[in-house]
Amino acid sequence: MKGVVICHGAFLCRAIFTGNRASANLRAMNRLTLTQRILLVILAVQAALFAAIAVASLERVRRDIATETRLAVETARALVLATVGTMHGAVPPDRIMRLLPERLVVPRHVTVGTVDVLDGVVRRAPVPAPAPAPAPRWFAALVAPNPMETRLPVVLEGRPRGYVFIATDPGAEIALAWQHLSAFLGLAALGALTQAALILWATRGALRPVAVIASRLGDLRRGDLTARVGPVAGRDLGPIAAGVDDLAQALARAQADRARLQRRVVTRGDEERKAVARDLHDEMGPCLFGLRVEADALREAAPTPAIAAHAQAIARIAEEIARVNRALLGDLRPAAVGQLPLAAVLADYVADLGRRFPDLEIGLDLAPGLPEPDEATALTLFRILQEGTTNALRHAGASRVSVRLWTDPAHWRMELRDNGRGMAPGAREGTGLTGMRERITLLGGDLRLSSGAGGTTIAASLPLPQTEEGST
Repeated sequence: MKGVVICHGAFLCRAIFTGNRASANLRAMNRLTLTQRILLVILAVQAALFAAIAVASLERVRRDIATETRLAVETARALVLATVGTMHGAVPPDRIMRLLPERLVVPRHVTVGTVDVLDGVVRRAPVPAPAPAPAPRWFAALVAPNPMETRLPVVLEGRPRGYVFIATDPGAEIALAWQHLSAFLGLAALGALTQAALILWATRGALRPVAVIASRLGDLRRGDLTARVGPVAGRDLGPIAAGVDDLAQALARAQADRARLQRRVVTRGDEERKAVARDLHDEMGPCLFGLRVEADALREAAPTPAIAAHAQAIARIAEEIARVNRALLGDLRPAAVGQLPLAAVLADYVADLGRRFPDLEIGLDLAPGLPEPDEATALTLFRILQEGTTNALRHAGASRVSVRLWTDPAHWRMELRDNGRGMAPGAREGTGLTGMRERITLLGGDLRLSSGAGGTTIAASLPLPQTEEGST
């Protein structure tokens, strides 16, 4: 039972090891590109085919050499017998063994020699032709047949005169086979490499649109919804490219719809604030004015000083309510925005700051020829200026503020710089900046804030509406 448990444990370990190795191989394959995988498969198939051809060729060469050698031995045996028969009677018996090597016609792939019993000298028949360059030893060891040697005794007039030995010598055939096989395998390898190169070239050409599609997808991911793949060669990748272009077009429509809805949200909020401001101005203003008139009349007609003091207190309360009402009106909607050109509104605001804060050096740089923005954009630009200068005075303690406003082909751009203390590292934005960032985002713009020891910079961009692009 213990042996069975150990066996099962070893089997489990081998299975886990095999699974881990397969997982590692799969991860290694996943790190390769598609072109590299195709090339690897092609090379693997070509290597297997080359090995199969080599093995089959070696087997055929070994069989052919063995057959040629056997036939050469049989031919040499027949030639020896025929030559001895021809010389018998024409040559003295004691000279046949000496002259026999010179008379023999030795076929290829064998070595023929004689041994004379009278003198014991071994005489070899001359080789008919020089052998080609020898093959490598490892190749010769693979294809060489088993060595064979045949001895034919020569008996003349009842007396043994010696013997003829025939030994296999497949060196020339092996060398010739090596030449043919190496040339064939070389051509096969060249053909395989050429085929792999052509397949690789065709694969790269077919997959080239994939890189274009990936690049366009990267452009879409970065927010460039105008990126398009366009028509691509090949029916396989054509639908994918068309799908990417359709997706980009749908994203562009969705972004345009979202920007339009966000602008409508901002515009609707501005309209609501405008309505509330109008109600406060039209309803609360006359009521407060009437309240102050009545309080003044009551104070003048008061029969006692106490009643006159109460009337005076009512007048002061009415004045405070009016001040709060004016502040609310200013926060809800600056009266001049939408009534005057934006450049005039911003210049008046900066001039008013200079009068109220004579120690503050504030500069306003307006690009010449600025178009007139829509009401939502104009109000946003004014709020950026208002919030930036308020923070510079109230929190940063700045003595100098510079404001710049200009447009590029697609955006309104405003930049405010101050020389104040800057924001502390890790400090959170105030509610004013947070609200301004949300408003700018809803309009499809961007707000960037950078702060350091040298001061704070607020950079804002707002998109130019389509109706304004032509005017810029």
